[in-house]
Amino acid sequence: MIKRVFNLSFLFIILFFLNGCGFKPILLGTNYDFSIKVGNSSGNEYINSNIENKLKALKGIKKTFKVDIISNETKSILSKDSKGDPTILEIVINLNYKLIEGGKVLVNRSLTERSTYNNISDKFELSKSEEILKDNLIENLVSDIINSASNLILNPMINDN
Repeated sequence: MIKRVFNLSFLFIILFFLNGCGFKPILLGTNYDFSIKVGNSSGNEYINSNIENKLKALKGIKKTFKVDIISNETKSILSKDSKGDPTILEIVINLNYKLIEGGKVLVNRSLTERSTYNNISDKFELSKSEEILKDNLIENLVSDIINSASNLILNPMINDN
């Protein structure tokens, strides 16, 4: 009986601390007054579909922006060992986007996000690691698109080209 009371009180304490930490997903934790729909997209399909899926989380009704995106990804070798095998690699994602409202281009930007990482002999682990890095870089790019739209809402006179 005492053990059961102890277990229940321990469970309540853990739940209290977990709920009190304030964790919220970035896009879901903020109420935006706008939504962004992807219009034309070209380039890397993986990057474009991830951007589109992340922007779908915005469900504001005050304004709707359209974004046209062009993306590409480059993987390169930064360093090789004495045998000529790659040791340090780099992923670079380039994104050109235009925020459009009512047929007028309000923002026209080019962004570059990059990440370096060590080569891993296990190619499956390497591909998983690269996927995680790409997702993090894409999250940064999406944040920039959202910030541009937020700035347009807050300061409509600013044209951020």
